Amino acid sequence: MKEIEGFQTKQSRMQHALAVREFAQTQPPNCPVRRVDRRAAGEFVSGVLLRSGTSQATVNRKIASLSSMWQWLTKRGYVSDNPWQGQGSFATGAKREPAKRAYTADELTVLLAADPAAIMGQRYGTVLFDLMRIGLLTGCRISKLCQLRVSDVIVGERAFRISNGKTENARRIVPVHALAWPIMQRRLTSSPDGWGFFRTDTRRTRREAKLDRGEAICDLPPEGAWTEQAGRFS
Repeated sequence: MKEIEGFQTKQSRMQHALAVREFAQTQPPNCPVRRVDRRAAGEFVSGVLLRSGTSQATVNRKIASLSSMWQWLTKRGYVSDNPWQGQGSFATGAKREPAKRAYTADELTVLLAADPAAIMGQRYGTVLFDLMRIGLLTGCRISKLCQLRVSDVIVGERAFRISNGKTENARRIVPVHALAWPIMQRRLTSSPDGWGFFRTDTRRTRREAKLDRGEAICDLPPEGAWTEQAGRFS
């Protein structure tokens, strides 16, 4: 656990420890790891994990944690093989969806020549028209482009900033192609609320609704406070 500290998150390390502890509780006291063979591993998977009613994804994660520990044991010379390899589910392959194919050149031409406003209306059609072109020339996910604010655009560098994401690489500066920059400029100048395309936090809080109606907000809990009656944060 010390060796993987700094390389894996605290949550992952806790999940590894819980999986090993769960397996250890099914074995005789002070059982040496060298006595854990493939049959013992298989009996734990079939008799404990699969019968527990947990999802296949959780079962596979626990098997992966145990397999990771045995890889370390093999590396350090405590055991000679890893009995957890191949103990996962065999059913996932049958449910695998067919691979997606790329658009052909003709299909792309039809797609880009179409007028979304004629199908979806002026409001959403115009946005989709711009999103398709900026997405094509930047490679960004549509969800990230929809979260774009005017303040994220760096006009002097003809780029925009993605400030949130699951990894450090997801937070980055994205240059805008010269063909897409006029579209970006038009969206900046026409934005009524500071959003590049759509305001993504469309759900209004009770506080915002009361302020709009000119009502007092002294009876509402502070922002972010736990509301016991509602069972959620306000």
